[in-house]
Amino acid sequence: MELPVLTRRRAAGAVAAAALTLLVVGCLLLANSSSHRVNRTALEGVRNLYYKNGNEALYRKIKDLYGWKIDWAMGGDQPETPLSEDRLDTVATDAGHVASYLQIAELPPDMRAAIDPTIDPCDDFYEFACGHWEESKGGTIPKDASSVALQWDEVDKDIETRMRALFETDEGPAGLLYRSCLAGTQPTEAWDVLTPWVDLAETVKDNTTFVNASIQIQKADMTLFWSWSVDIDSWNKDRYALFFKPAHTMVSKSDLKEAAEGAEESKHIKALRDLVTDMVSLAGYDDATAKHDADNVVAIEMMLAVGQNDSDAEGGYDQWVDRDYLKFTVPEVDWDLWFNEMNFSGVGVGDDDEEADDEGQPLSSPRLIIQQGDYLDTLSDILQCKDVYGAQLEEEECWDRMESYIRFKTIYNYASYLDEDYVDAVHEWHNKRYGKMAKKQRWKKCYSDTSYLLGWASSYLYVEKEFPKARKEATLDMLTNIRAEFNASLATTRWMDRGSRVAAQEKLRLMFFEVAYPDEWPESVFRNEGQLRDKGYPQNIDIIGYNAVVRATVRVYETPHRNRWGESYPIVVNAFYSPMVNGLWVPAGIIHKPFYSEEFDEARNYGALGTICGHEMTHGFDDTGHLLDGNGDQKDWWDPDTFNEFDKRADCLAQQYDEYGTEKPDWFDGKHVDGEATLGENIADEGGMRFAFQAFEKSHPTERKSMAAHRLFFTAFAQNWCEKDSKESAIDALWSDEHSPAKYRVLGVLSNFAPFSKAFQCPLGSPMNPRKKCELW
Repeated sequence: MELPVLTRRRAAGAVAAAALTLLVVGCLLLANSSSHRVNRTALEGVRNLYYKNGNEALYRKIKDLYGWKIDWAMGGDQPETPLSEDRLDTVATDAGHVASYLQIAELPPDMRAAIDPTIDPCDDFYEFACGHWEESKGGTIPKDASSVALQWDEVDKDIETRMRALFETDEGPAGLLYRSCLAGTQPTEAWDVLTPWVDLAETVKDNTTFVNASIQIQKADMTLFWSWSVDIDSWNKDRYALFFKPAHTMVSKSDLKEAAEGAEESKHIKALRDLVTDMVSLAGYDDATAKHDADNVVAIEMMLAVGQNDSDAEGGYDQWVDRDYLKFTVPEVDWDLWFNEMNFSGVGVGDDDEEADDEGQPLSSPRLIIQQGDYLDTLSDILQCKDVYGAQLEEEECWDRMESYIRFKTIYNYASYLDEDYVDAVHEWHNKRYGKMAKKQRWKKCYSDTSYLLGWASSYLYVEKEFPKARKEATLDMLTNIRAEFNASLATTRWMDRGSRVAAQEKLRLMFFEVAYPDEWPESVFRNEGQLRDKGYPQNIDIIGYNAVVRATVRVYETPHRNRWGESYPIVVNAFYSPMVNGLWVPAGIIHKPFYSEEFDEARNYGALGTICGHEMTHGFDDTGHLLDGNGDQKDWWDPDTFNEFDKRADCLAQQYDEYGTEKPDWFDGKHVDGEATLGENIADEGGMRFAFQAFEKSHPTERKSMAAHRLFFTAFAQNWCEKDSKESAIDALWSDEHSPAKYRVLGVLSNFAPFSKAFQCPLGSPMNPRKKCELW
């Protein structure tokens, strides 16, 4: 559309003024080119045509702007001819290219390589910070994965490389397990491993033999219908409890819906049939038995799927019960026998006149807690020989169904540790269920298995051999500085009443930090010493599982340490916060390049690792964390008006994030981010970035007013989330992940933060500096 001449002239003047500002810098560079010249290699990875040959082309562009293009844009060649918007756009684009390069030239080469300088940082900072990496080889999704992440994958690969070298020579449990995995399992060994279990399945003829089989299976650290674990009591953090929850089903609610709506089974149920058939055939059974087992397994899995609660349903919450409740709900199981044989005889019992805790649980008996309790009714139906429709089965048909199910489940539990035929069958199932991915190289599988099954032994090896201990103190100092800024912010938060502010500050003060590795290593580091061999992989797996079960039966009667690492361990590349104990963990795995290095400018360390630490700290005050006090107890410690003010500001964030994804309807199949479902993580992102930035400024006063340092901080934050997903993975994460997609974590946080707009000189009203901003902490 043609603009009136006067309007165009004013627009051209604004462009010229902006460009001339840049040209002053350009002329200074030209006048001092010997001192400011950047090596050609320093521009590696910047794909813009103007810069690919080094500084010369950049300077030529500046000369063009200074020498003739501004005059051209103002109509110097055709002063009587109305200007077209194309001329203004061309000059603005050229000036933007110069500005973008001048801004990124100050960044470290590895960060610069990910940046797309053709993108205006004020339009889309994620694409600016990550755009070149996304379109380059680095952004290619590996065939054995569904996504790739710039920072996180780099750390994972480096730790993997270091650990692989350690595993190859280590004579402790981790090294022995890794090498036994590399040695593999021969088909004859697989037969020897499976024979006792498939024989056990054939003994199950009634409820009594079912319970006996269940005990043997669960003592071997396998699951059948329900799983159990020992963890901190949901009602009393000074005690452990025994938790029951349903075993993971291989048929989902969506599979059931498809089966109900269509004339044919869903592709996932068909894939399950294929898996059962393959597994049972590999174990030496004929085709007829394999197909028969597939029918039986699908029938039971469909019943279990029907009995699963939705995650937000009332039945999904922890329920404190006693053993009598189990006897009433599933009378077909001899629960006293199960508890006695599993060495949990003291759990879920006790007399009314015994000394009890504040909630009424006898001190002599750990609490019994069930999750998703409705599944117990389904278990009772199965043991009463009912089918998925509630019809009664004949006794023989009923226990034939159970034999098939136990046979398959025990084979499947071992399959990943057996010979390649079994591993391939599992891989094919995963391809059909979750999308096609390449099979992992053997050493990668062995690394994953070892670092997961022996996470503590592996972590001890890494910390002792590879981790610089000074990083622990440096990270603690960073956390202390971030907490100080959070505390200062609470002191001046106007929407909180005084009592709520004081309570929030007290919670922040009580929050403890576990950094890098524990001062006292847990017994699990040394639990399997002297028991594993460098051959016999499935036998090693048996030993590890058995020892874990024995340890759990002892732990349930112990007093937990508040700062216990739980199911995580130091080589994990992540950080996490526990609202139940008000503690924050930063494992050694994440205190690593590119999140942290002694060689980095502190602006980069705070922008990368510091924002992650701040994120976890803010979880103590997000939409669920603010419901718990400094001891992790649920109390009304906020004034009602403060709650309302919090909700009002949180609603602003929820509405902001609801809009994300609508601009890419084809990519997300018409879906968008759920601002309510992702609210807790979005609050944590917002607070974490804010307090880390303030902590950096306060602890490094000489760089407080340096826009270059600020740009480094914000770019480091954004590059934390450079990520590329397959479409299937992106859509699945939109519904299942409590985090917003990576791009929107960057756009949402930075567009709400005024210092970012100042650092990159984003005009008010531009996408990254909107007039309406959301601010909570």
